[in-house]
Amino acid sequence: MNKKVLSLGVMLSLATTGAMAADVVTTSVNNGDQLSKYQKEAIQLTQKQLAEKSVQDSKTYESKLDLDESRTIELALANNRTAKQTKWGYEAAKSAVSEVAAGKNPSVSYGWSVNRNGGDSGSGKSGSHNFSITAPVFNPQLDASIDSARYTREGTGASYEEALQQAKYDAIYNYYTLIMNRNLVDVAQETVKNYQGQLTNAEAQYNVGLVASSDVLSAKTNLADAETTLLKAQNTANLAEANLNKVIAYPVQTSITTVESNLQYKPYNVTLEQAKAYAMLHRSALVKSALDVKSAEEAVKSAKAGYLPTVNVSIGRGYTDPDGYFGTSTKSWSVGASASWSLWDGGATQNAIKKANAELEQAKEANLAAIDTVLLAVQKAYLNLRSAEQTINSTQTAVNQGEENFRIATLRYRAGVGTSLDVLNAETTLTDARNNYVEALYNYNISIAELEQLTGVPLNTPVGQGAEIIANSGAVEQLAKLGSNQ
Repeated sequence: MNKKVLSLGVMLSLATTGAMAADVVTTSVNNGDQLSKYQKEAIQLTQKQLAEKSVQDSKTYESKLDLDESRTIELALANNRTAKQTKWGYEAAKSAVSEVAAGKNPSVSYGWSVNRNGGDSGSGKSGSHNFSITAPVFNPQLDASIDSARYTREGTGASYEEALQQAKYDAIYNYYTLIMNRNLVDVAQETVKNYQGQLTNAEAQYNVGLVASSDVLSAKTNLADAETTLLKAQNTANLAEANLNKVIAYPVQTSITTVESNLQYKPYNVTLEQAKAYAMLHRSALVKSALDVKSAEEAVKSAKAGYLPTVNVSIGRGYTDPDGYFGTSTKSWSVGASASWSLWDGGATQNAIKKANAELEQAKEANLAAIDTVLLAVQKAYLNLRSAEQTINSTQTAVNQGEENFRIATLRYRAGVGTSLDVLNAETTLTDARNNYVEALYNYNISIAELEQLTGVPLNTPVGQGAEIIANSGAVEQLAKLGSNQ
């Protein structure tokens, strides 16, 4: 009977732990009935979340949305899903510190045991229960782990700040992109209008015998090409609207009206040296990489703690009952201390220290690489800003000249002293100049937003107003002072 019970227990243990399970792993969600239970549960969870999101979207979000720059950024900071993920990572890191630090607190435990016996010598029952409090006195490994967790927490906080900065930039980037593409639609519409006028002129000239039918055919061809370009521009603008909705976590079909219909040029008076210095002191990505170094330093301390002892103290109170399960007839107490010191662990501590030192050097190199990356990105954004600034003036002049050339070419054609090719060339030049001007304004404003994101200008600063903060921060002087103190 005992052997049967033992065999049944072993079989039950194997079944519940999965030792006898023959899992069939599938890698495609298109296997229909062959999907595993876990894959089906994952798909069902996704479907449930999509259904809940659909209901929420219909109740929460407007079908039409009026946006300006500040409102766009506000929605992105509140709703951006990547930023939200990072926020929860920060919350988890804060809890991780408390979890590790709890090891410094006294621990209270309660134990209860009972026993019943029988046989030829008689039968009986007994019970005991006790309370104990244990507290660490000296545990350098725990201390280092707590400090490491704190640095990790602060680094995760910096990552959250970086995610918010990225969300702000993504929002304004897509906002400006939508405006630019709608401006390009306006240019394309104006081009279609001009070609429609040219077709009317060509038909009038042909009807009185002043031009050949090839002029009419050429005008129709140019008009068809312009209409195709207009359709493509409208499609690109629609996609830009959907992308902006995604960034602010609105349904992609939401109709957006932008308060600003055109991008403007506003001087941005900072130097490259000021921008780089400000980034060195305020960019959250650099804060994160520096904190990773500090966390790695604590990991080295934690590894070295393997050579040191740990000391705990404890107090306890116990009760036993020789004739029952819950009695307190016999009382006892205890006060004690314990020390543990590993004199030889087979080289585990030595290799743990080597590993931690290697990871520390890796973190230092990553920090230096982050500095190089940030400084290069700042310089690139700054140079792009100045290049776009210079292009704005030249393209504005080109637009003015193009409009005048097109006007003259059209008048000459109507008077019969110009050709349709002259009009076509003038219109093409004018369209290119208008597109270049729109793109120059876009590149300039995007470069400003990128520069402010890369330097770590405060989140609550409206885009374009970071120049004064950077210029007046004294970052160049601070860095110089820090360098002289080394």
